[in-house]
Amino acid sequence: MHYYDVFPQIVPADKESVIRIHPRYEHAILRKDEIWQLEIYVSPADGVTANGIMPAYVWGSDDGEKLQWEFDENGDIIVRYFFSGEQEHNLQLVITRSDNPDYFVRRSVKLYSLKEDLFALRPYKGDTHLHTTRSDGKEAPYYVAGRYRQAGFDFIAVTDHRTYEPSVETKKFWQEAVPDFTIVPGEEVHAPDNPVHIVNFGGESGVNAIWQKQPERYRAEVAEYLEAMPADVPEEIRYAAASSYWVFDRIRQTNGVAVFAHPYWTMARNVLPMPLVDELFKSRRFDAVEIVGGFYREQSFANNFQQARCFEEWAKGNRFPVVGASDSHGTELFPSNRFPLARFNGADTTRAVDGELYNWYYTIVFADANSCDSLRDAIKAGRCVAIEAANGDLPHLFGELRLVRYASFLLREYFPVLTPLAKQQGDAMLDALAGDDAAWEILKLHKGRLDSRREKFFVG
Repeated sequence: MHYYDVFPQIVPADKESVIRIHPRYEHAILRKDEIWQLEIYVSPADGVTANGIMPAYVWGSDDGEKLQWEFDENGDIIVRYFFSGEQEHNLQLVITRSDNPDYFVRRSVKLYSLKEDLFALRPYKGDTHLHTTRSDGKEAPYYVAGRYRQAGFDFIAVTDHRTYEPSVETKKFWQEAVPDFTIVPGEEVHAPDNPVHIVNFGGESGVNAIWQKQPERYRAEVAEYLEAMPADVPEEIRYAAASSYWVFDRIRQTNGVAVFAHPYWTMARNVLPMPLVDELFKSRRFDAVEIVGGFYREQSFANNFQQARCFEEWAKGNRFPVVGASDSHGTELFPSNRFPLARFNGADTTRAVDGELYNWYYTIVFADANSCDSLRDAIKAGRCVAIEAANGDLPHLFGELRLVRYASFLLREYFPVLTPLAKQQGDAMLDALAGDDAAWEILKLHKGRLDSRREKFFVG
């Protein structure tokens, strides 16, 4: 539990900002007339200050620049500082006793300064690919939404196999009760005679329905792609490649994001022939690639392959956005159903634990609003970072370095503050589904609460 709130904690770069350090509890309050004394130091992580570049770091000397501060009428500590550059800043509170100078306590407060373009956006945690009982998932879509909200997600896309309608139903069910949790329409598209899995994220209509209801149209349009395909594409993969082009383009026509899903998914062999994977990367008709996600621990090599492939493509100048997606088929797991009890160290097998893949892989999107339109635009523009944190392990982040550095700060300082608020809302969602009518009233009380706290990170 942290003793101090900091408002704001994310500030404009190259400007002076006023920071308010607010004690949350009585024992954290400092008063001028007591024996406690306070000194505050700031150290910019990159060593960039208003006066230029600081000298090289000296081991054991980490106090940084000493700042002036004051109390306001509420006992909050007020600090003014010019935050240079786009970087993290370590604000250290050194608390001593006037009657015992050898006694001291350090409290570290982290802040981040951003250039104007990124400061205008907000970070949202989401999953772009997951399944429910409307296809081969284990849990109903309304329930899955509540579970993801419990884990601190700001948005999810319900992307059941071969069907778009469940995502729309889930969005309609929750949008009035939980307006600050965005459920994005979507589907996983499986076109005939094509092994490539493609996610439609945020499309305004379904693509599976086209080939399902109009098979002749599908075949005729794919034939047009085949006719226009370069002659050097191997015959064995030509139809699958043409079909994939068709899917990518139809998703974009619905205003969706076309996501190339798990290109290195391996069973007895890689599910997709490598010449087909090569052609899809070469043609670059998709909008984004799943760089991590959908793989259990024993399949971790598949994520490694996807990462290496994306890095190679970027190095060649073939740039594209990347996302992290769980491809979860269930958020709950009863230990005795799949694994020996010993694996869970004596866990109660009558109660569920978090299902594998759920909250293991996700995406942080930097958008101007938590809306379907804004999230789509941000992903297409590459304003996103893919996160791999299997089973809660230390996270690995993938994307543009500028965004990765910022996202690393957010995972430590921002999302842990917001997740408990989201969990309370998710708890009420599940209670409401279980028949507790009072939970619907609790959800009304939560409206806007998380968004209000989010804004305090930026405007104080």
